[in-house]
Amino acid sequence: MRVVVLGAAGQLGREVVRALAERGHTTCAAVRRPPNPAFGNAVEVRVADARKNAEVRAAISGSDTVVNVIGGGTLRRNDVASATTAVAVAAALDTGVQRYIAMSAGMVAIEWLFFKYVLRPLIFRNILAEHNRVEQIVKSSALAWTIARPSALTNRPPTGYVASLKLQPRTYLTARADLAAFIADELETNQYVRQPVFITSRGEKQKGALGRAWPHQ
Repeated sequence: MRVVVLGAAGQLGREVVRALAERGHTTCAAVRRPPNPAFGNAVEVRVADARKNAEVRAAISGSDTVVNVIGGGTLRRNDVASATTAVAVAAALDTGVQRYIAMSAGMVAIEWLFFKYVLRPLIFRNILAEHNRVEQIVKSSALAWTIARPSALTNRPPTGYVASLKLQPRTYLTARADLAAFIADELETNQYVRQPVFITSRGEKQKGALGRAWPHQ
């Protein structure tokens, strides 16, 4: 399978590229500028501005799947994820790419009272709105999409992941490597086509972790 990863130079992007390449997929890292450090020889690098449709079309042309892990990397108001998602979805449709993996966050389904009435309006208002915009763009497309909704991302060692169609209680952290493993597995099994799926690392139920790493890059 030929897979293009948008946002490949970020922390999550590098984990996804590594996981796909290790599985033997033909992997292309689409980046805004040449990556430092460089990827291994097995990974093709294509430079593209993810806000420009023509450049994204060129980057994903000939691919079977697009994995878009671009995020704003901030809790401040921005439209990086949604703007680039709109471009990527349109480019995928234009070039005949059918399979699309998108990134959101588990917080879109959190209804805990403290989160809903304190944390969401005071801290997470902007990033939650951006995740919802991304999901709406992807869900309204004709692509064979899957939306990953991880809990807060960390660089901890992988412990294995749990995937579920429902938000699991007391699950706070997801290792980027575990999320990358889920993405690689999903591209091989197609278990969650046209479904949003919650991801968390096994055994990661630490209290007090909420909010430390929601921006998903």
